[in-house]
Amino acid sequence: MSLTRRNLFRTAGGALAASPLFAGLDDIFKPASRPGATVQTITTACGICSPACGMKVTVEDGVVRFVEGLPGDLSGKGKLCGKGASAAGFLYDPDRLKYPMKRTNPVKGFDQDPGWVRISWTEALDTIAEKMAAAKKDYGAESLLFVTLPGPDVFARFMNAMGVVNRIDHIDECFLSDRIIQRYTTGGKSWCVDFENSDYILLFGWDILAKSKIVYATDLVNGKAAGAKVVCFNPQYSTTARFADEWHNIKPGTDLAVALAMIQVLLEENIYNKAFVDAYTNFGLFEAKIREHFAPYTPEWAAQESGVAAADIRRIAREFGAARAAIVPAHKKTLVANYANSTQLSHAISILNILAGTIDRPGGRYFARSWAVPAVDAIYPPPAYPAKQGRRIDGKDKLPFVLEDGGGMFSTLADGILNKFPGMTKFAFVNAYTALGFPQPAQMEKALATIPFLVTMDFLPTDTVSMSDIALPSAIYMETNDVVSREYNNKVPQVVARTAVAPPIFEARGAGYVAVELGKRLAPDYFKIADGSFINLNTLLEEKVKRAGIAASFAEFAKVGILTKEQAFVPREQFATAGGTGKCQIYVPQFEKGGEPLPQWHPKRDLPSAEYPYYLLTFIPAVHKRNSTQNNKILNEMMGSNNIILSVSLAAKLGIQAGERVRVWSRVGSVEAPAQLTETIREDCVMLAHGFGHRSRLLTVCGGRGVRDGDLVPSQSIDEVVAAVNFGGASCIMDAVVNVGKASAA
Repeated sequence: MSLTRRNLFRTAGGALAASPLFAGLDDIFKPASRPGATVQTITTACGICSPACGMKVTVEDGVVRFVEGLPGDLSGKGKLCGKGASAAGFLYDPDRLKYPMKRTNPVKGFDQDPGWVRISWTEALDTIAEKMAAAKKDYGAESLLFVTLPGPDVFARFMNAMGVVNRIDHIDECFLSDRIIQRYTTGGKSWCVDFENSDYILLFGWDILAKSKIVYATDLVNGKAAGAKVVCFNPQYSTTARFADEWHNIKPGTDLAVALAMIQVLLEENIYNKAFVDAYTNFGLFEAKIREHFAPYTPEWAAQESGVAAADIRRIAREFGAARAAIVPAHKKTLVANYANSTQLSHAISILNILAGTIDRPGGRYFARSWAVPAVDAIYPPPAYPAKQGRRIDGKDKLPFVLEDGGGMFSTLADGILNKFPGMTKFAFVNAYTALGFPQPAQMEKALATIPFLVTMDFLPTDTVSMSDIALPSAIYMETNDVVSREYNNKVPQVVARTAVAPPIFEARGAGYVAVELGKRLAPDYFKIADGSFINLNTLLEEKVKRAGIAASFAEFAKVGILTKEQAFVPREQFATAGGTGKCQIYVPQFEKGGEPLPQWHPKRDLPSAEYPYYLLTFIPAVHKRNSTQNNKILNEMMGSNNIILSVSLAAKLGIQAGERVRVWSRVGSVEAPAQLTETIREDCVMLAHGFGHRSRLLTVCGGRGVRDGDLVPSQSIDEVVAAVNFGGASCIMDAVVNVGKASAA
């Protein structure tokens, strides 16, 4: 056997596993227990990020002692990332909110002491219900703001029962544009990518391996080991770029140009999957328009915009078109939220996958074969919900496809509160979100301070909690029971029992409890069942388990922990796109009004200038999840702060030394932090890790450490979004340009 990098690692890995030197590690990485202790192993699911990897938790005398991956799990494949493995650090964080509290200091701000006073749950819920009812009665449902994801389902039921118009979430910073595009092009957002059966994997920007999502990283590694070629476009020589067979140092925000040029080559040279395209797409109906549209987007044109050589773009397109099973994946944030042209990039990526003929086919994007678990409204049908009437604080009614989608918009919320509709919001409920998640957190601080009554629910005293009138202590995923149906990497249906490994600490409660209790006070008819009693969350869970055909009870399911329905993978012949044709749509006629039926080139929102000559790059470190994990002592020890990252050559030009304090400023703000020098980013870029810069005094581990990247990123007005033809509502969370210099000289 010839010695290559691939079989070197394979051989070395096998040798190390078999070596007596490492045999003892098996015993080290197992839970220890004391003689006479009561030890349980509980199956549950992680709650840090959406793949919800399965976990086995060893509990000794009621205390979590060891956390490991769950064998047979389709997401984690028996492994955990650092965030998942540090679960006990979240459960036992000494800074956790322990009981409901009310504010006594009327002055609000991140740096203000709220003057908390402990109150009972009854007082908290009664007060919240009173304030919410008064706001709705005096100012209408539009005066209520809920900053929360729509789950759990009983929480969505409560908001619907109250006619809440303004529910806002972070999806515009995550995957909103891609969800809209996939709905219209292939029939729905899919999280599933079949790297293991791909032979050509094309990555625009997404640093899969450094993101520490095992569900994707493992399969990417396996796919390459099986022979797939991996091509990466990224302005950073990232972990994934180093892993790839080929890396191209693309100019930030120009991925769309390369994608458009690839489509042009595939069409001009007719090297797409003709059998799939003819049978399962609307290409034939719009062929002339499609070919005419893409003709000007040549590799030579794209090279001018992107900095990637035309010959390379043309060669990669030909390799992609000739591949047996090619894929261009897109997940969250990177690609589909970073820039004003992210909606068009999502569309172009979807077209590339369609032309490859791998939609719901081996080696491509496929739709999850999920285990259907009924929601609360299916189990206990509600009365008709009131119509949602009123102005939308984020302005998304000006974006018809975003309005239809149902997601909210972080990037326009502050402008809506402060400028578009000042004084409209009288009551706000923020669930598990902190102001660090918004562009321009200082602007959000001002916006929150204008709201007469603010409630937050979280497990830690975040910056947003410090602005609140009432703070509610939230239970975390390790303290709750639920059924988790797989949505990632599942060609067969699978469910995992999320089983509480400990009762809620102190007086923590789940959002479902709050929804039911507020429902009893404010919308009782929506929370009563047929016998006149109120919805019981334990009984609801039992009904879900039984009606889904999982088990006779949750307790019975928890004993098993994980269930998989083995079945053949049968590719789709019909695609649930709009219009009822059952076909994938390359040309989207529904986008003719309010969008673009085919993706067009738009430059990124902010471009370098003499005043701001450098691109800003941000990233989420592998050991953290956005801004919610920095107070975990285990993860904080791995990365407790952030630095301003510059290329060695740029630092030399500016006379900046490693570790020297530098200032970075944009058109909306500035930050100061130590310089970190690297050879892995472009000379025209400045990079900063997201998630740091918490201001809350009650976060004893991460409070006051690091800087907020959001201070450099402009928020948006809805008018700016519309003018940019950003019809998918991307938040432009990396669409900023900056300047940099020594802090002493700034």
